[in-house]
Amino acid sequence: MNRLFIAIYIDLENIPCSKFQLKALIKQLELESNEGNNSAIKPVFSIKKAYGLLDSINTDFKKQLSELGFYMIHTIRIGEKKNRADLFISIDAFESLYLDNPKINRYIFLTSDSDFTVIGEKLRTYGKDVWLVCRKQDRERAILSNAFDKLLYLEDYYESERDAFQKTDNIDEQENDELAKKAFLEVLKTIDPDRLPCNISVIHDRMKLSDPGLDMRNTSFKSFKTLVNFFEGQKTIETQPGEANRPWLLVAIPRADE
Repeated sequence: MNRLFIAIYIDLENIPCSKFQLKALIKQLELESNEGNNSAIKPVFSIKKAYGLLDSINTDFKKQLSELGFYMIHTIRIGEKKNRADLFISIDAFESLYLDNPKINRYIFLTSDSDFTVIGEKLRTYGKDVWLVCRKQDRERAILSNAFDKLLYLEDYYESERDAFQKTDNIDEQENDELAKKAFLEVLKTIDPDRLPCNISVIHDRMKLSDPGLDMRNTSFKSFKTLVNFFEGQKTIETQPGEANRPWLLVAIPRADE
């Protein structure tokens, strides 16, 4: 299986920690690692760091950082506003480029600070894929859109908008059904309609990458095949059953403009 090595840096002073669902973003980044219809790619978050005044960070968000294995760096504030988090992040990112072990393929920065355009542009000159997760209101700022390969938006991962990704230890079968259907549809968005047909197992592989804890046996579907049949019955997809040694193919899905 191919691997994509990712470094993710969080500027805690410039994101809404109290309502931001980091786990939902990580799931989306895993899905985004498999754009197109190529064989499954395993994203490896080699560097996970968050910088800021840790004493002022929301307790629940600190818990998310801890559970996801982020290294938290306390940056002392200079004056009333500046805490040097952007400087530390930029130096650490460039140091990882210099050390080149592991060889990072994609850098992701969570911030709305335009100072990060400097490190973004520099990393791109070295052939790196550089993404920014910022506020939606910043998407019109040319200085940001021109310095990064892709923009994602913080508001898409606020708690009220990402309830589908929230699970508890005691979810019942009906809730598992909804999780399985939502995971299927999220993966389906990453499939390029112009590159069909493709093996239906591509969707199954990406679902497992997105949520390793999702077990079809704990749903009413009981198997991935039954889930596929469900969506085919809903006219969401069209498949072509395999014959003999031929694989089961996904042959049609809705286009974004339909």
